Amino acid sequence: MKTQVLKLNLKRNKATFTLLLFVFALSHSFTIFAQDQSIKDILERFSFDYQSDPMFTTNQSFGVEVDKAMWSVELIKTSEKGTSNISIKKGNPNQPTFYFVTNIRTLKQLDMGEINALTAGAKAFSTDYAPLDIEVMDGFQPSEDFVGAVLSFTFHFWTKGMPEIVPFGQHYTRGTHGAQASIFYYDTGLRTGYGYLHPGQHANEHPSSKTNPFSSMIILIKGKVTARLNDKDYEIQAGNAFFIPPGMTHEILNPNDEAAEFILLMFGDGA
Repeated sequence: MKTQVLKLNLKRNKATFTLLLFVFALSHSFTIFAQDQSIKDILERFSFDYQSDPMFTTNQSFGVEVDKAMWSVELIKTSEKGTSNISIKKGNPNQPTFYFVTNIRTLKQLDMGEINALTAGAKAFSTDYAPLDIEVMDGFQPSEDFVGAVLSFTFHFWTKGMPEIVPFGQHYTRGTHGAQASIFYYDTGLRTGYGYLHPGQHANEHPSSKTNPFSSMIILIKGKVTARLNDKDYEIQAGNAFFIPPGMTHEILNPNDEAAEFILLMFGDGA
């Protein structure tokens, strides 16, 4: 009798375990399906918005890798104004191209306007982590103006609405080059952004960050900073702008008790 009861309990336990495995697998499948649908919905919203963007002048085919899963986006401009053929599917693009690397959290933040794409991609060095990065597939041959073109496209595709508004301020920044920064716009020969220095922060302290091969202009809009130019210190107060020529070492320090805010313009060959 005891043996029969033991066998019955084992059968019941096995059945319960099998049922739990089935429920877990089903739940996991629903989770994956829901996330895939969320990703597709977000990519569709950006794609449909971009089709009416005045900067949409050429066909675009690229990938978006979200949490290691690749999605293909193809935007084919039609002759009818403000329309395009849009294809969004899970899987690799048909031809080698560039692709964005991100995660579902960042994708949702972009969709909600909590961060802009260029700020999400900002980093001081190529080895730094960024929640939105750009990679190229094997076999893709970038053109000479690829960097400027893809950064401009990044802004216009991932910024919804008309006009394309970029909110800025401390809460929209990420840490880079020893300061807090958000990016306004990048294009060939032009980089623009907003900087925020907490008391005690020191921008461009790293030796590799101190010089650029292009010109810069810093417009101080709040507080005051110490501008260290070619190792000489200058105090700059809000309401003033200062020019930094190509090749000049420049560090921006905030030794004060109040935060400082500035607009950064970088321009010329190589920017």
